Amino acid sequence: MYSKPDLRINLIPIAFKKNKFAGSELPYEDEDQLKELRNTYRESHVIKRRKNKIQCVPLTDESELIGTEKQFSVKNDFILASRLVQESIIRFLKSKDMQFRRLFNPTSIVITKENLMKEVVNDNEIASVIPMHPEYQFESRVIVPHNRKVVFGILLNFNVCQLIEATAKDLIDRDMDISGCYVVADSTHEFPVVDKRYRKRLVGKVKDVDGQILKLDDFNEQDQIDATSCYLEPSLRNIRQCLMALSGQDIQKTQEKRLSQTFKVKGAKNQTDRIERIRDWLEKYQPFNCGGGLSFDITSDILQLKSGNEAGNYNNLQSPTYVLRPGGSITVRGIIDKKIDEKGPYDAESFPKKRVNIAVLYPERFKGEVELFIKQFRDGVPPRPGKETPFAQGFIRKYRLTGCTLEMFPIDSDNEDANGYKTACLRALQDNQEDIDLAIIVIREDFHHLYGERNPYLVSKSTFMSQGVPVQAIEIETIRDQRGRPWILNNIGLATYAKLGGIPYMLTSASGLTHELIFGIGSSNVMSRRLGDSGRFIGITTVFSGDGNYLLYNLTKEVLYEDYQDALLQSLKDAIDEIKARYAWQKGDKVRLIFHQSFKKFKDVEALAVKDLVDSIPDFEVEYAFVHISRSHPWKVYDKNVAGINHYENYQKYTKGESVPFRGFCIPLGPKTGLLTLTGPHQLKNHLQGCPEPILVSIHHESTFKSWEYLAGQIYNLTFMSWRSFFPSAMPVTIEYSDFIARMMGSLRDISNWNPDILNTKLRESRWFL
Repeated sequence: MYSKPDLRINLIPIAFKKNKFAGSELPYEDEDQLKELRNTYRESHVIKRRKNKIQCVPLTDESELIGTEKQFSVKNDFILASRLVQESIIRFLKSKDMQFRRLFNPTSIVITKENLMKEVVNDNEIASVIPMHPEYQFESRVIVPHNRKVVFGILLNFNVCQLIEATAKDLIDRDMDISGCYVVADSTHEFPVVDKRYRKRLVGKVKDVDGQILKLDDFNEQDQIDATSCYLEPSLRNIRQCLMALSGQDIQKTQEKRLSQTFKVKGAKNQTDRIERIRDWLEKYQPFNCGGGLSFDITSDILQLKSGNEAGNYNNLQSPTYVLRPGGSITVRGIIDKKIDEKGPYDAESFPKKRVNIAVLYPERFKGEVELFIKQFRDGVPPRPGKETPFAQGFIRKYRLTGCTLEMFPIDSDNEDANGYKTACLRALQDNQEDIDLAIIVIREDFHHLYGERNPYLVSKSTFMSQGVPVQAIEIETIRDQRGRPWILNNIGLATYAKLGGIPYMLTSASGLTHELIFGIGSSNVMSRRLGDSGRFIGITTVFSGDGNYLLYNLTKEVLYEDYQDALLQSLKDAIDEIKARYAWQKGDKVRLIFHQSFKKFKDVEALAVKDLVDSIPDFEVEYAFVHISRSHPWKVYDKNVAGINHYENYQKYTKGESVPFRGFCIPLGPKTGLLTLTGPHQLKNHLQGCPEPILVSIHHESTFKSWEYLAGQIYNLTFMSWRSFFPSAMPVTIEYSDFIARMMGSLRDISNWNPDILNTKLRESRWFL
C-alpha cells in the first residue's frame, strides 16, 4: 500500500554561520577583461560578473584586494555565495587527494578503489583493462522561494565512469577487430588537477589497421595515428566489443551482470544510501571555510520536501480529463481506453474513410504466427475468463470502422534482406488495385543493428512513405509474446488509427478568449560524421492546440548551422500563418504562443528573434513563453516511502522502483524553474533501471507569459496525449513527436532516392512517425 510521500531531493542542505561576507567590486568592461581576471586570480579569488559589475571574493586572508572593498549579503548575493561554496568543495576534495574527472560544471571525482567490473568478469586482469568505477558529482545549488529564504546546498549526482585502459595496440595484439571503432588520445586542454586517464580528445574512426598505424575515416586533424598512442573511446559499443574479445563469456549474461553492477550506483535507493554516507563523511570535517570570512556547516539530513506551492515544496498534479466528442458531450476522468471501447474514438462520427486497406508484409516462414496476429488485430483478442481483456473488440469495432481489407505479401525465407523487403513493397504498391492506406511490416529484432540500405525496415518505410503511405512495424519477437498480446495489439491499434488520420481522443481545455498554440521545436543533424565540418540541420516544428490536438508540423530545408535560426523562424511564421487562416482568427483576437524546446536552452538572440516574429503579427494581441524542457541536468527526486512494485521478467518475480516517486509530482525550484516527475515505478522498464530523471522546466526571461505552474501543468497534461500508446509518455508530445521525426529523418537520410520533401506534402498532417 502506498503511503504519504516522503519526497527528497539529492541535495545536502548547508547552513552559513553568518549573513555577510567581505569582498570587492570593479566595473565590468568586456569579456576579455573578465577572462584575464579569472586566469590571473584563479587560485586566490572567486570572480563573478553581475550586470555591469565584477564581484571578487578572496579565498584567503592573504589574497590581495581587487577593486573597491564591499560587503556582500548571503540573501541578496546568493549566486555569489553559492560559487564560494563550490570553490570550498573543490579545495576540500583536493585536500583529500581525490581523483578528479572534471573540475567544474560539475566537479566530478572517481572512486577508483571500487572497481565494479570485477564482479562482471570475475577476472582481475580484464577488470583492470576495462575498469568501471562510481563517479560522484558535486555542485553547489540554490532553491529560491518567493520570500527569498534561499536554501543552499550541495547537489550530489552519480554516474558510472567506464574506461578502456589498454591501448589500441594492446587490443589488436589480443586479436580484437577495432575497425569502425572511434579512438581517443591524450589531451592537454583540461585542468592539470584532472587525472590524465580522463583527459582525452576524440581523434577519429578506425577505417583500417596497417601494422601499428591506424588509418582513420572520420577525423579532425590527422588521417592516421600510431596504435600505441591512442585508446578506444569507452562507448557502450566499444565496451561490448572489448568484453566479447577479452572475456570469452556469454555476452548477454555479461551485459546483465554489468547492468546489475551499474544499478549499485544508479538505483534510487542505492543513491540515497550513498548520499547519506557522503553527508556523514562531510559532517566530520565541518566547518567549511569559503573565503571572505564566510563558512558553513552540513545540516542533519538530505533535503525533505513538504507539500505546498512554494519553491522547495511539492504538489501532486491530477490526471487530465479526456474528451471523446467535439463539443465535450462525452468526457472521461481516468482510463480512456475502456471508454473508447464503449463510445468509439473522438471523431467516430466524422472520420472520412470507414473502410481501410492495409498491406501486410512478412517473412513467409512466419506465416502462421503472423496470420493469427493480424486476424486478432482486425477482429479482436479472445476474452480471458473472469478478466478484462484489452482489445477484445478488434480494430474495426473499437474504432467504429465498417471494414478493414488486409492483403498479405509474403517475403521468401531465402530473401529476408533489404532487397527482398523492397521487392515485396513494390509488389504491394503495383498489385493493389485500390490505394493502400497503411502498410504493416513484420521485421526481426536484429534488423535494428543494421544501418542505412542494409536495414529492411528503413528501406520498406522509405519505399511506402515515398508514395504517401504510412508504415506500422512490428517485430516477430513481439508477435510471439502471448501474455502481452492484448496490450500490444491495443497500442498498435491506437497508433494505426492515428497514422490513418484519426483522432482517438482529446483533452478538455478551459474555454477562454485566447487562442493558444504550443510549438514543439526540434532539429535533426543530417551530418553523418562526428568530426570535421559542422554539418547541416533540418528544423522541426510540431504544432498543437491548447487542448493537445496535433495540428501539423513544418520542416525547414537542410541548412548550415549558421543559417538554422533564420530557417526556423520562417518555418514558425509559415505555421502561424496557416493556423491563422485555418481557424479564421479575427483582428484584435488574443493569442498565446508557447514554445517548447529540449535539445538546447533558448538563447537570448533566439528569444529576441521570435519576439521580432511576434511583432510582425500586428493584428493580434500576442503573449508568448519560451520553455526549455530538459532531462540533461543533475537533479534527482526520491520517495523514501515507496517500497517498489512487483515486476515479472522471464516468469521471475522482482521488485522495481524502490524509492522512485510516482508520476505527477511538481516541484518548483524558483520563480521560473522546477521539476516534474514523469517516470514512476510503473513506467520503469525493468528492475535494474536506474533512478529516472525528472524533467527540468525553465522559462526564459524574455517570455511575456511567465506562469510556471500553468506551463508545468500543461506539460504534464501533454504527456497523456501521445497516440503511440495508451500509457502516458516520459515527455510531452510537443517534444516526443519532434524527437520521433528527428530520429526517423536521421535514419532515412542514408536510403537511396529518399526525399524528405514528401513529409511536407502528402504526409504533412499524418502521424506517420508514431
